Amino acid sequence: MKLALRITLPILVLVFGVWMKSYLIATGPVLPPQDSEYLIPLVEVIVAEEETTTLDMVAFGEVRPRSTSSIVAEVSARVTFVSDQLYRGAFFEQGDVLLRLDDTDYQNLLAANEAARDQAAATLELEQAAADIAVQEWDLLGQGKASAAALRKPQLKAAEATLRSANANLEIARNNLKRTTVYAPFSGRTQMRNVELGNWVAPGSPLATIYATDAAEVSLPLPADAMGMLGLSLSGPSREIDVDFTAAMGDSTEHWHGKLVRTDAMVDPSTRMLEGIALLDHPFQTTDSASALAPGMFLHATIRGREVNNVVRIPRHALLPGDRVRILTTEGKAEERMVVVLQSTVTESLIASGIEHGERVILTEIPLFVDGMQVRTEGENQ
Repeated sequence: MKLALRITLPILVLVFGVWMKSYLIATGPVLPPQDSEYLIPLVEVIVAEEETTTLDMVAFGEVRPRSTSSIVAEVSARVTFVSDQLYRGAFFEQGDVLLRLDDTDYQNLLAANEAARDQAAATLELEQAAADIAVQEWDLLGQGKASAAALRKPQLKAAEATLRSANANLEIARNNLKRTTVYAPFSGRTQMRNVELGNWVAPGSPLATIYATDAAEVSLPLPADAMGMLGLSLSGPSREIDVDFTAAMGDSTEHWHGKLVRTDAMVDPSTRMLEGIALLDHPFQTTDSASALAPGMFLHATIRGREVNNVVRIPRHALLPGDRVRILTTEGKAEERMVVVLQSTVTESLIASGIEHGERVILTEIPLFVDGMQVRTEGENQ
């Protein structure tokens, strides 16, 4: 009895469930059929306008002096004077006295060499007179051709050589005396001082490091494939290229103007970048138009590239991968096409060809895009 109940009970539940499903389907409400509605995608567009512009390029570089010099001692002596202009950061003009060495020994050496020169000159005069007398005496004797020794020619040559040597030593003594005073070779600024009053210095001892303030250089790494866009070549710029520099100075942004004057001699094989060298005139002193720069400052540079005509400027997000854009045709259809991109930045792209003047460029991303699909703009009906 229990076995029969176990078998028949599940079957009865299954049959009842099937009957209940059929009953609900048969007695349920019937929904009227509805027509499906296709929603045409809404897109945002801009009207393409051809323009003439310059292919500017952004780069970053570090300020460095155009001329840096190390001042070294040329003679041995004790330091007797150090100018205040030789302190770090101090400015000086060309010809200013920066440092003096004790010149007592060199004054004495100069006097000694002047005396030696005078003595050699006197000896030469005596030998010249003796040679003249020897020639006259030999002519009076009339004994044929005289030897060089008889005419005192070797003695005369020796006296002349002694005078030349004395003059050379005198010139060396004068130069060494001049080297006890160090003059500024150009107008500039002191970067580092390595000597103090009373120090003993020897030839070759480093005294200071200075740099010229007439100009500064900024090295700007540029992609090698951008050389044509800027009018550059490995031999240098083919035209005068303006560079605008900016840097944050406190709460404001300062501006400087320079020129791209040359390029490095080679492309960096590791980065494939070419160094462009920009020059700024008198950047280390404050003027009415700009604040002073300092070596080591980092500047933002905008390089003015060559001028191009008939280009179209579009937002960067309107340019799709593979240099493609979508155009809204006059029939209201979206069309995808290839374009030639001259330059792209974070915010915009410059298109050389592929978009005609007056065409509408689609800015909105379209999911499940199909070429030729119908789209609409704001204000148009479905």
